[in-house]
Order: sequence, then C-alpha cells, then structure tokens
Amino acid sequence: MRSRVLILILALATLRSAATFRSAEAFALQKTAAPAKKDNLPPLSYVCPMPGDEDVIEDKPGKCRRCGMTLQPIRLVSIWTCSQQPGLVAQQQPGKCPVDGQPLVQMTMAVSWTCAGSSTESTKPGTCADGTPMKATYKVRPHGNHNPQHGGQFFMAPDNWHHLEGTYPSAGLFRVFFYDDYTKPLPRAQQKDVSGEVVVNGKSFPLTPAANGRYLEAKVGTELPVAMQAKVTFKPGEKANVFDFSFDKYTKDTATAAATTTTAAAKPAAPKPVAPKPVAPAPATAPATAPSGVDPALIPLPVPDNVPDMLAQLRTRTEQIGSLIDRGLFADVYVPAFQAKDVALALEQHQKELPPEKQQITEPAIAKLVRSAYLLDAFGDLGNKQQISAAFTEFAAASKDILAAFPSSSR
Repeated sequence: MRSRVLILILALATLRSAATFRSAEAFALQKTAAPAKKDNLPPLSYVCPMPGDEDVIEDKPGKCRRCGMTLQPIRLVSIWTCSQQPGLVAQQQPGKCPVDGQPLVQMTMAVSWTCAGSSTESTKPGTCADGTPMKATYKVRPHGNHNPQHGGQFFMAPDNWHHLEGTYPSAGLFRVFFYDDYTKPLPRAQQKDVSGEVVVNGKSFPLTPAANGRYLEAKVGTELPVAMQAKVTFKPGEKANVFDFSFDKYTKDTATAAATTTTAAAKPAAPKPVAPKPVAPAPATAPATAPSGVDPALIPLPVPDNVPDMLAQLRTRTEQIGSLIDRGLFADVYVPAFQAKDVALALEQHQKELPPEKQQITEPAIAKLVRSAYLLDAFGDLGNKQQISAAFTEFAAASKDILAAFPSSSR
C-alpha cells in the first residue's frame, strides 16, 4: 500500500489545490481497499478520530499529520448496500435492496465485529463469551458514500467537506442538493449561506432557494441534451467553486421512488431486518453480463491471468472511461480507471517477454497510465470536466502505447 501512496503523491504533486491532494490521497486508499488473502480480511488502515480530519488515512500506526491525535485502526471495505439504509445488507456483487427494491450501490464502509449487548468493537472476527460468533457490523465513513441521492450527478467540493448533486428532472429545470462529508443533507442554517449561478450556452441563470428549502434551482429554459457549469459559493465572500454537469436524459429521483416503493409495500408489522452478509473475496470469474440497471463499467472484475485477456480488458476499460466522461458521469470514472491500472500493473510483469525496444515503450506507458488513473479519480470527484478530460487524454495515449507494444498475436 505504501507504494500506491508514493505513486499518488508524485502524481498529484503538481496540483494547485492542497485540498484536491488530500482528497485524492484519502479516496485512493479507500476505493482500492481490498480483502487481504490472510483470513479473507481487508488490510488494517489507520484513521484520525478528530471530527473534520477523518479523511486522514495511513497504512501504519502513528499520529494525525493535522491535529496530532493518535490514529485508530480500522478495516475498510467496498461493498454493495442499500442506498437509503447503508449497512442493511453487505455484499460484493450488485443486487436489489430487499426493503425498497432499488439497485444496491457501492460504498466504502468500516467493518468491525461485536457481541450482542456489548459496545466493544474488534477489528477481527472472533467468538463471544457465550460461544456464538461475533457479528460483523458496517459503518459509513466520511466520503464513503458518493452515490447520488436523487438520481443526479454527485461531486465533492475542493474543501473536502461540502458535496453537491445536480439534477435535471424536467425541461429547463436544474436543481442542486447539498450534503456534508457523510452525504447527509446540509443543515438549513448552512444551506442559507449557499449561493450560485448556472451558465448554459454563455448565459447565466441565478440559483434560488426552492420553496421547501431543500435545494437550489434555476430555470434555464434548455432542452436535452444540455451541458452547464454551476458556480457555487458556500459562504459569503468566498471564491466560487465550478462544477461541470451534462445531461442527455431527464433525471429520476431515486430517493422518492424508493420511499414510494417502501410505503406501498408496507404492512402493519415492521419489515424484518436483513442480516448483513459477510464480505467475501471477489469470485474467480465475473458474470458475463451486468445485472439489469447496473452500468457494466461499474462492475469490478478480476484481473485476467493471461496477456490476451489483459489487453482486451484494458481496451474495454479505456472505452468505458471515455463513455462515462462523455455522459458527464465523472464520479464513476474511478471504477474502470483503477481496474485498468491494476491490469497495466499485471502487464508490467510480462514486459520481459517483449524485445528491448518494446520494453522502452511499455515501461513509461504503464507509469503514465497509473499516474493518470489517480488523476482521473481526483478530478472525477471534483466534477471538473476540463481537468478530467486532460487526464483521460494522457490515460488513453498510455493505453494505446501499451496495446501497441504487445504483439498482435496476443490481441
């Protein structure tokens, strides 16, 4: 893990914003967290317990580099769970939430083990005093849930705390919802300080509070498809933050749909809680097709064990990244980007099979792809189209060089 952090630090050293650097470092550690082979447990990470500094994540014990508090050990997992009730189920594959029937979403959560009636948490499973196995519990982490709550496009602000989601529910109507670092709606008192405008085709439209006070909205008078920039200020006098949105279809409020489904299915008796399933390693083979409603680009796949399949997967993941960027789904880009990064590192082990002149191409190309994968992750979270497009240009060029360097018979 230390090598990944060092690569990330070097990759992001040229970024102007210190906040961008911190967010990318934290998310790279969270999003790439994977179960260790021993006991099928995720590796230990060490996080700062100070509110506001929870995004400080290290791979060894020590002190928080910001506040000096002692880092606490936790295990981070990336699981599929219910959007409206995180932790109700916990599994490694997509599916449906048993309560509202909505598709499961991926979140980064902290897993620990406890005994009934005890508040003590353990970082590894064990046996309780009564002989029963300890129960796995899952808790949402700051920045662990970057899933849209209303069917729109979700971004993180450069301050590492504010988050926002843009929706386009009907012709000419743009709405923005605001959240904290736990993806909880921004308190009303803080939302009153938020202001901004939307720029569409060179014209500016003010963002005004909705009657219910839950979001800001602007009537932009534009049909689909539409691309726009939201310029948002979270406090009076601060510099505006710029977020790029693009919509090729109207958004559907998934939270409303889930609430309607749950209400319609309600019975006099409360629904029986669904016990979380333990997180297991990814299967050796992945399904050939994605479950209904899930973008294939967001399905994690194992790295193939042969060069031809590695090259095919690298080509597919590169195409998927381009498609996500074209559709404005910047926050989803990290999934295929990190998958392609893992494939490129696996191909690195096969460089010795190439002639020296080809190795001179693949070595810098793999380094460039790894670096640009982390940049895609960082810029995707910030919702900056110009930066993420530039990072993808570098990524695509590196991918092309890697694919061209291996013999055609391997493709």
